[in-house]
Amino acid sequence: MLPNPYDHIPSSALRPISGAVGDTVFHQGDPTHGLYVVQTGRVHLERVDPDGERFIIHRAQAGTSFAEASVFSEVYHCDAVIVEAGALIRIDKASVLAAFADPAFARAYGRQAAQQIQAQRQMLEIVGIRRAEDRVMAGLIAGLLEGSIVEFAARLQLSHEAIYRALRKFVQDGRVMNPSRGIYHLHP
Repeated sequence: MLPNPYDHIPSSALRPISGAVGDTVFHQGDPTHGLYVVQTGRVHLERVDPDGERFIIHRAQAGTSFAEASVFSEVYHCDAVIVEAGALIRIDKASVLAAFADPAFARAYGRQAAQQIQAQRQMLEIVGIRRAEDRVMAGLIAGLLEGSIVEFAARLQLSHEAIYRALRKFVQDGRVMNPSRGIYHLHP
């Protein structure tokens, strides 16, 4: 079952894809064929900076879509890399464009895009925080520690060592609970 609004797309426009960790769904510069919905697993959208360093611009997990902007572009603007094996559905670009004739689809698509813009703005605000401890706390409050500490560090654009130092201090100060290795929760 696809999430709204993609559940309105005809099944003939859907292409199932499975992938293993490290597989690339598409590369930056590849011609666009459509957008994707993650059924199981996780996919990172990544870019490479001028120094060759990869950075994550979006994390897609089960039940979410990615590459929505590709519907309006001739080429993909990043790489999509599978970081947790799973199943994806590619939704044909022409079918998505045709679905915009349905006002309910167009509203739902616009709502989803607006939510992604809000999330991206929140990330920009958090990454703009200079002091590492403050940035880590903002990331925790925003619920960004969903995966590993290394992934959290990459999202916050800090070293994992800086993350561990901040988390250790928060635990010592009683601001954060650490019930088991790699698991951190804000105190209620």
